[in-house]
Formats: sequence, C-alpha cells, structure tokens
Amino acid sequence: MSIITAWVKNTSHTKGLDPLGVQAPCINLYGRLLPGITNVTDRARYYSFYPWAVWAYDQLPGAKSFEDLTEWMRRSDCLFTMVGIRHRTKSGDNDFFKHDKALVGRAALEPAVIELSSGGSVPLSKFTVRGDGDPYRYFKNPLGGLKQYYIGAFASLGLMKSSGRSIAYTNERGKPIAVAMDAEVDRRLFADTIHSDEITADRLDALAGFCPCQLQRSVQEHEQLVSLFFDKSSDHGDKGKQRRHTLGLLLDLIRALPKPEGAFGVELDHRIFQGCVYSGYLPSGQAWNLPLSLERVRQGWAVYQRNELLSVALQCIFWVALKCIEEVQNGVATTEDFIEWISSSTWVKDATTEVRSEEFEELLKQTASNLPPVGDWQREEHEVSRAQQALETYSQQKKREVRVELLVHAARILVSLVARDDKTKAAYGSMSFPAEYFSLYPINLESLRKLSRSSWPGMATTAWFAWLAGHWGIEAHLRVALRKLRHQNQHTFQVSNRTGCQGHYAWGEIMEFFT
Repeated sequence: MSIITAWVKNTSHTKGLDPLGVQAPCINLYGRLLPGITNVTDRARYYSFYPWAVWAYDQLPGAKSFEDLTEWMRRSDCLFTMVGIRHRTKSGDNDFFKHDKALVGRAALEPAVIELSSGGSVPLSKFTVRGDGDPYRYFKNPLGGLKQYYIGAFASLGLMKSSGRSIAYTNERGKPIAVAMDAEVDRRLFADTIHSDEITADRLDALAGFCPCQLQRSVQEHEQLVSLFFDKSSDHGDKGKQRRHTLGLLLDLIRALPKPEGAFGVELDHRIFQGCVYSGYLPSGQAWNLPLSLERVRQGWAVYQRNELLSVALQCIFWVALKCIEEVQNGVATTEDFIEWISSSTWVKDATTEVRSEEFEELLKQTASNLPPVGDWQREEHEVSRAQQALETYSQQKKREVRVELLVHAARILVSLVARDDKTKAAYGSMSFPAEYFSLYPINLESLRKLSRSSWPGMATTAWFAWLAGHWGIEAHLRVALRKLRHQNQHTFQVSNRTGCQGHYAWGEIMEFFT
C-alpha cells in the first residue's frame, strides 16, 4: 500500500456567529415565519437592484465573461451604496434608515463619499480590489452583498438562481422587476460611471434616482415588490401566505401603536416588536387585539423571542466563562475541572449573593413570585427588559468589570423563562421541529424545560452557575466548533481543543439575533 505524506496547512481562524449553536432554532423559526426575507436582507430595493444589475450587464454590447460580470457587480454594489450615502448627506435630513442604512460596504465607502464633498474624484476600482488586507476593499465576497446575503432569499422567491460561481435573474420574476426599475433610473449614466471608473460628488448627485429612498417614486418597481412580498398573485403557496401574515402583523402593530407625540407614544423598532409579539401587549399595557389568523402568527413569533432570550442569556454566561478562563494561570485540564474551579470563583459567589438565593429551586420560586405580568414587558424585572439590560451592560465591558452583572442578568432571564413556561403545551408550541433536530443543537427550549425539572432542582446556585458555564458554555462550544471544523473547514474555537479548557481568546461580542 502506497502512502503519500504531505503538509497540512492550519485552517484560518474565524469568529463565528453562533458559538453555542443556541441561535440555530431562531434562524430556523425566522425562516419559517418570514420566508424569503432574512435578518440580513435588510433593504427592499436590493430585491430589484440586484436582478437589475445583472440584467443591465446583459444589455451591454460585446463579449461577456464571469470575470467581467464579477467586476461589474462589485462596482455596481459600491456605486449603489455611495449614491445612498451621498443622497443622505446632500438632502440634509441625515436619515440613515431612509437612505443608506444596511447598504453593503457602507463603513468602507462613507469616508470617501464625504471627502468628495470638497471636490475631486476617486476611482471606483479603489474599493473593488479583492486582495486580503487591502484597507480599501469594500467587501470580501467576489460577488459582494448579492452572493453573501441575498442570493439565497432570491432563489427561494424565484427572482434569481445560482449554481457554483454563476448567477442569473429568472425570466419569470427577476426580469420583470429589473425592467420595472429600469424605467425610473438612468442605466446609461450608471454604466458610463462604472466604465469610466471615476466618481465625483456631481456624478453621485446625478444618480440620486438609485438611492433606496427613491423606491417610493418608482411606481412600477414599488408595485412589483409589494406584489412579491405580499404574494398578491399567490404564486408562493403556503410560504407566500406565511410571509403575508407576518408582514400583516407588522402593519397591524404600526396601526395599533400610538403616535410618537401621544401618551406612551413610541417609534417602532425591533425591540418594540420583540416586546409586543412576546407578550401580546402594546407598550401602553393594552392588549394587542388581533384577528385569529394574525394571533397565530404572533404566537409563533413569541416562541421565536423565547428562544432569543435563551440565546442572549447563554451567550452572557459563555462570555463570562471565557473571560474567567483567561485569568487561570496554568489552565484547567477538563470541563469538570473548570466547573469545580468556577463554582468557587469570586464572580460566581458574588452573583449568587446578588440573586439572594442559595439554591436553584429557591431562586426559581423567588423569581416566580415576583415575576411581572407578561404584558408589563417594559418593567426592569421583566425578562424582555433584562435582555436589553444585559446587552447594555455588555457594551460597557471594555470600560468596567461586568462579569457579575452579566451572570445575574443571565440567571434572571433563564429562571423567568422557566417560571413563565406553560408546561401543558409543547415547548415550541405549534412551531415543531424534526425529532433529530435538537441532537445537533442541545441548548433549546425543550432541554431548558427538561433540565429545570430534573437535573437542576437540588443544585446550589453556585453549582448551577458552574453547570451552565461548563456544560452549556464550554462543552457546547467545543461541540459546535468541532462540527464546523469537520463540515465547513472553519476554525472557530474560542478555547483550545488540545489542552482542555486552556483559554484561547475571549469571544468578542454577544449577539442578539435581531428581528
């Protein structure tokens, strides 16, 4: 038998967005509750712009190649973003949401656009470079935001298709939307700008029709997108109906909220949406009265929010665990050693003192007796508010010591979820999962219910904190990181998998899977 020996290069390290696998059920639920729109497909006009950009390339004379298409798409991506930034600064309203919020590459391109206000020009190709380490590169993915964020949603909606490196719009749905957009924008000037490779403030002003805010003026394009999102033609079956119901739920919330200048007036953002769908109550404390079809959708989003609260709590605990590991002089060999060490640490002892309960069952009983009504979600003792407090506390971690506070917030959120759990219903309500699904993602609402009734009762609070940090923190992370290494060839370890729990480096941020 012949043996071939070769050097194996280490995989490069990436941070990863879900180190515990706790957000996976959130992503699954989101996709089912709002098919075709994801948490990273933030701008409606990209649903017309990207099909238009590929269609516009097809209208150009001459031979075509994948390399030329790639550069065209990268320059189109940059130009679209630069127009939005320029239109915001020129209009004077400085409304990020209206003009350039969530446009691809905005952080890299904004300084150049601002500098253009003083005159001069800048080559567009300066930002479409693809080499690693170039400080001006607007985006790593060769096909920019289209391939990174939107192509999956577009494929599910039948707007575009992707196979390997190739991308294309569909004649049935992608082309009509592209043609509708083309009726209201200056395609020739856009193409001339890309080919000239020279950007000036005057040229960006002349292309203002491409700004996302101009969608409302593009009547045909707007109608096409509304028809797509609300599936007015019923082309998308149950998924289209579900998307229509979720968007209808959002519109009903907008209708039900008082005007900002009124009593309890609020501006709708994802936190208002979170509190209202989780509880079924408006910020004023009034019940959110919904027709039955929309109430079912709200209940689905309430399940999503429960899993999101679980995610925030566990990421707080994991972050604390990693910060503590950094301070262990000689490391700890196993998860069990880490659990024993952290249970007697100052941070866990102080957190136990703060929650004023020496036993898990005592903590649960105390929390249940003091739990605000589910509709009073703006009170600081409510789990929705506590999640926000946890994220705000974490944001200060570079300025002050926050570990004890984060442990306390996490504990309060978890026991609130347990206390609020209606055990007469399935943990995920009507949003069921395949039987084997949670074998890959063991931190979930079902396991939370099971452990709160079996393993955790009888535990001292210090032991419970340590159990969470060890088993739902370190062990869960190693399991996820090993799976990513095997299946995706991605090195996402935050602790060394060679020397037990020896600290590698701390997880950089606590993520909330925003709605």
